[in-house]
Amino acid sequence: MELIVKTEVEAMTIDYDIETDGLYLQGKVEGKIEGFEIKEHEFVHTLWLQQDFSIEKMAMLVKATPERILEVIISFLQTEGLSEAEAIKAIAIHEEKFNPPMKE
Repeated sequence: MELIVKTEVEAMTIDYDIETDGLYLQGKVEGKIEGFEIKEHEFVHTLWLQQDFSIEKMAMLVKATPERILEVIISFLQTEGLSEAEAIKAIAIHEEKFNPPMKE
């Protein structure tokens, strides 16, 4: 009997489309953070921490809008313990390096 079952099981074709699997789809959704792939979100963090790029330059590198970059940075700074107002102030100070105020 065991031989018959083994032969029958081996003869079965298993056709499973992983891309329709619920867990696969859940993981695909969880792999995004507010519309950004995780790797892009982390890339914005890395660019911010380097302090070498303006918001505009970061947006160009990540292929996102400056507004979206600001959202990600503000969110990152808030996880670091800053209030939203403090995060906005830190970004403004950062941006002054790249766009210094004009002297009269």
